[in-house]
Amino acid sequence: MMAAHTDVTVSIIVPVRNAGTDVEGLLTALAAQSFPSERFEVIFGDDGSTDGSLATVTSGPVRARVVTCSPKNAYSARNRAVAEARGSVLAFCDADCRPAPGWLTAGIAELDRADIVAGLIRLVIPETTPLWALADLDTFLDQERSVRANAAVTANLFVRRELFEAVGGFDDALPGHGDFAFVESCVAVGGRLGFSRNAALEHPARAEGSQLLAKVREMHRSYAVRAALSGMRPDGLKLRNWVPVVQTARSRRRGGRPLGLDPRRLADSGVRPGLLRRLSVLPIIYLAIPYAGCIGQLEGWRSVRRAGRA
Repeated sequence: MMAAHTDVTVSIIVPVRNAGTDVEGLLTALAAQSFPSERFEVIFGDDGSTDGSLATVTSGPVRARVVTCSPKNAYSARNRAVAEARGSVLAFCDADCRPAPGWLTAGIAELDRADIVAGLIRLVIPETTPLWALADLDTFLDQERSVRANAAVTANLFVRRELFEAVGGFDDALPGHGDFAFVESCVAVGGRLGFSRNAALEHPARAEGSQLLAKVREMHRSYAVRAALSGMRPDGLKLRNWVPVVQTARSRRRGGRPLGLDPRRLADSGVRPGLLRRLSVLPIIYLAIPYAGCIGQLEGWRSVRRAGRA
């Protein structure tokens, strides 16, 4: 078990590349934490920023510093930042996240019952409620559902330092899907995975179709690379996945999810779309996203095949 909360020190790890004004907003949110400021530090893993967004970090409202990395990806930047961290607990979030005031306190409390904790992520939806943002809410960052499948994302994640070191950190050979791979490794070595609704933060939703579909392709491509390197055939190569309406409906039912937008997820983010918008988003969920995923998996599998032949 972890020592008493009065002895816990926390290193908040944030990967950054040209974050613009996001860094200032994050530091302001962290300055409002109920957790004592003298017991946490913020470490930005700078993955090759050129916009000057980290220039004033050390003079901000909380104790923060920057670790410069060779440009590669967010997982490499996180590993480099952790190597410089001093905390007994590592708390991961992104520069565009806005933690609630009780975020750190709740995450630390949940570590009394677990070794790695995923916190609630509320998506911030524009007032116009674009369909792509609703599709993003339906597709990504459902930590509660992910934890039931022994997975989670680093946008809101707490882990004991010794567990992070036991699994060797993140696989920075993966441009995406490394969050899930890391959590799976933690669970595989006996780490207890938990979920905290009170360790909540806000994250902006993707409101553009190009942003969302690019993310879907990236995630599925990385999954397919992992599968191919393990000698498995990615699901996207199976014919049934190219009939997405039926396959998506079956998958949602097996996972205990509604066929339309999840009322729980909508409530968590404070969104109440009307019936027309609920119906209008279905073609994105049942056609656009599955096809983007299949294309991403095909690309990932082919890249491994080409590398093998080379």
